[in-house]
Amino acid sequence: MKSFLVAILLSVFATASAGTGGLVAGTRGSKIWNYPERYWGTVDDSLARSYSLPAHAAAVWIVTFYGDGGDCYATFPSGGASLAHVSFPGTDYNESYLKEFDKRQMRVWLQIEPGAASVSDLIDVVLSRYQSHACIAGFGIDVEWLDAQSVSGGRRVTDAEASAWEQKVKSYDTSYTLFLKHYTQSRMPLTYRGNILFVDDSQQFTGLTSMVNEFKAWGLSFPSNSVAFQYGYPDDRPWWSQLQKPPVAIGNALLASIPNTAGLFWVDFTVSELFPVAANGVATELQILESPLLLQNFPNPFNPYTNIRYTVPTAGPGNWGPGSREAVTGVVNSQSTIVSNPGLSSQVWVKLSVYDLLGRQVAVLVDGPQAAGEHTVVFNGSEFPSGSYFCRLQLGSRVATKRLLLLR
Repeated sequence: MKSFLVAILLSVFATASAGTGGLVAGTRGSKIWNYPERYWGTVDDSLARSYSLPAHAAAVWIVTFYGDGGDCYATFPSGGASLAHVSFPGTDYNESYLKEFDKRQMRVWLQIEPGAASVSDLIDVVLSRYQSHACIAGFGIDVEWLDAQSVSGGRRVTDAEASAWEQKVKSYDTSYTLFLKHYTQSRMPLTYRGNILFVDDSQQFTGLTSMVNEFKAWGLSFPSNSVAFQYGYPDDRPWWSQLQKPPVAIGNALLASIPNTAGLFWVDFTVSELFPVAANGVATELQILESPLLLQNFPNPFNPYTNIRYTVPTAGPGNWGPGSREAVTGVVNSQSTIVSNPGLSSQVWVKLSVYDLLGRQVAVLVDGPQAAGEHTVVFNGSEFPSGSYFCRLQLGSRVATKRLLLLR
């Protein structure tokens, strides 16, 4: 009887995960974090081996970021293409990562945040550039940023669009899967389902039970399709940090409750808190910090000032930077001012930086020893153009990141 039940469960799982070729697990990531290629592969491999069902190492890899006013920023050259609302750099920031994923035989979905840009054109420019990589499993659209310049939270995908986008993705490789991602079902196509993978990236839950219940409703909304989930956001950290091995505890709870689950992805915002980056670029074992490092800035969006709050834990091995410096107090530079400092005992080396969407450091707000406790820095964005930025706090091997939105 037990063998019979196991066979039934495996059959249900195989049907549910048809859109991904079996259960996949890993992270959502991008070049923006400047973690080494080996780091992402190590983390994804580790996560894939950790769940109650066998999983294949995978990643959601972001290749365009939404900026402001409908414009998005690619992380690769145009290859001669000219797309409205898309800015291209002269450097390919993805190639070395995809080569590493190829070596590891991972499955990778290339994701866009389209803004007002043509999704169809972005599919062409992305897949024509990267389809030679064996790791590519499909293409994803974060619908939260679809025409976000005119519709808060993005607009609904029409049935015609979903069908056309899926056909275009599969025209590059019939095995490719299109995923559509949002935190609410109301932005998904009304009736068209095809073989689309539907991804829920909701956050701000009261606990594991409320997360499972909401994700379960998502799975029930697409009963004939595979679904996937993206979690690990800082706003949920107060409760997931209390779990032993949070990605595993959450993932197994979802697998036990949602039979059409086909993908489990931990977000890049907190990945290095659980898997600190070792000196050799490889992720160390799964860990949890004692308290949140970096809180969301306020206000956000902002113009031009915003408060960035962060917590410095008690000093310990690996927290100090090279050399000896005086503690940072008062005005740090033209972009930042410390408005609170609890003292200078038990100092820890702190670096607080701001990066643009291409991963370029544009400001260093703090760089020196600070006392344990909570600190606040006022960031002045008057010298920067409107758009999205990332604030990165580093304490030795501990790293936390938040997304900032400057609207001028």
